[in-house]
Amino acid sequence: MTTGKILTTIIEIGPVVIIPSMLFVICLFTIRNVLKNFLNCLFIFLGFLSLSILLTIFVNFLGPLINTIIINSARQYDIIDTGWLVTEIVSFDSPILLHIFLTVIGINIAMLFMRFTRTINIDLWNYWNFFMVGSLIFAVTGIRWIGVLVAAIVAAITFVLSDIYAHYIGSYYGLKGISNPQAQVICWAPISHLVNTVFNKIPLLKRAHLFYEEVQYRLGVISEPMIGGFLIGFIIGLLTRYRTLLLDPWPNILYSILNGGKLSIIMVLLPRSVNILMKGLVPAIESIRTFIRKKITGRTIYIGLDSLVLVGHPSVISLSVIIIPLTVYLSTLLPGNRVLPGPDLIIIPFILVWAVIPSRGDLLRSFIAAVVIIPFVLWITTDMGQLFTNFFLKNEIALPEGYSQVSTIGGSSNIFFWALLQIVKPILNLFLQ
Repeated sequence: MTTGKILTTIIEIGPVVIIPSMLFVICLFTIRNVLKNFLNCLFIFLGFLSLSILLTIFVNFLGPLINTIIINSARQYDIIDTGWLVTEIVSFDSPILLHIFLTVIGINIAMLFMRFTRTINIDLWNYWNFFMVGSLIFAVTGIRWIGVLVAAIVAAITFVLSDIYAHYIGSYYGLKGISNPQAQVICWAPISHLVNTVFNKIPLLKRAHLFYEEVQYRLGVISEPMIGGFLIGFIIGLLTRYRTLLLDPWPNILYSILNGGKLSIIMVLLPRSVNILMKGLVPAIESIRTFIRKKITGRTIYIGLDSLVLVGHPSVISLSVIIIPLTVYLSTLLPGNRVLPGPDLIIIPFILVWAVIPSRGDLLRSFIAAVVIIPFVLWITTDMGQLFTNFFLKNEIALPEGYSQVSTIGGSSNIFFWALLQIVKPILNLFLQ
């Protein structure tokens, strides 16, 4: 098996297996009790697995409402979000995968020694983002070192941002020693930070707050995940079937009741999954930090993990119920948007993690931050469509029927990579001609 195939296999395994496995190996050196280490990592695996399954069910649950929004829109899209398909095609047959992998690891180690970062990135799954940006540039230019250089720059920016916002994770989630070097997600934290800064500068707005815990307190029993989830799911069901509700009420009301039941189950189980995850993650991370502090360095070191660790928080899920359909609705109205959101809508809750955390759980500020971020995501995904499509055409890969371009929200949502592309685009255009 070639090195490229090995890296591809690792990526395809996904974070659910990779992160517990990495932590198990690392904790062999930090926890002398192998059984305790195994149990911690088993809890982490089960937590990740259940979160992953529930998030997929959650996004699929919103599918009928999303279809209703699209069907009732007059917007004609010519770019389709194909999700992981584009990333897989662009990245995993690239001859520079090993070069990018070694370079990013080298950058991480060098930045640690030079004290430019405190993050040790064990999140091998999300190396796919570095692979994609480097492979895409290489595919256009045919020059290996340019592709590797761009991937290295994106990685360096990601590690710095991870450090800056790691203490927000500690203060809001209570998870000390964790950072989130997920390039296409952490890049939106400065935007949310800016929104909060603007709020704090405006006299009337800086006193405006809406915290999830406060909503729970004021609504009482209605705010319980089971009851609140049922009511929101029921309303979503009515909105989905609004056209036929009055013509044939009973089947549509029954559909809405079942819809409420589905969301109720999701809202109840998600916090349980987070609890299972934390039961193993907290002691594992604490043992690693203690070992590093005693044996290696007294500096505060962060362990870089996937934001799947953070996405199950009730504030994030509650906001996602609104923002995922709103993303699709905005795509029908937003001037300059040409992309039809599809499979990569699952990235939205992960992006919303960094709308919620800098706002410290303030749902009002988080919502405003999300409303600012989502148009940029759609515009960037639209702009990146030409680059992805050129790759498809150059390699004689068929485009989906009915669409002239392809793109990916998850792969395009790194605003720093997009900004870097604008700088080098005149050079890239020479290769595209």
